[in-house]
Amino acid sequence: MGIFLKITYQSQGGKTAEKAIVNQKILSYIIDGLNDYPWQESISAKLTTLDQKYSHIALGTILRFFHLKNIEAGNLKSFARYIKKDDKLIIDQMLIIDKYENLSEDETRKALCDDIFLYFKYIILKYKDRFLDFDAVAFIPLLEERFEEVKDGKFISTRILGD
Repeated sequence: MGIFLKITYQSQGGKTAEKAIVNQKILSYIIDGLNDYPWQESISAKLTTLDQKYSHIALGTILRFFHLKNIEAGNLKSFARYIKKDDKLIIDQMLIIDKYENLSEDETRKALCDDIFLYFKYIILKYKDRFLDFDAVAFIPLLEERFEEVKDGKFISTRILGD
């Protein structure tokens, strides 16, 4: 198996119940697009040199979608840490719900994709020389292409979500 990325999220919803449902849908869609095993399998040979049966999660990521008041109250910050013994980069990104509150569903999806990609690109390139078996530089354009597909709604999620 060529699975190298695992992403999840934690969300405080939105200012209204309606916006919370939209945000949940968008975050799930983004997560599904990045956790998509066929996509990861299709590009993993370009990114790793070890036999794929020895593959491992090189990028463990979480998105935290919180209200600004809670981020400030808890002094919460985005962070990244490379764990050498596991050859894994942990990325924990804080995103402020309030920034997306007045955007439509499409605008929110596009803005979130841009914000997440830019942060991931910065962090992955910052730690690129630490990976033992992951070509971070080669991954960036592939990740950008995937985010463009997600932004444009081209990824077909198999998750069943309420409309």
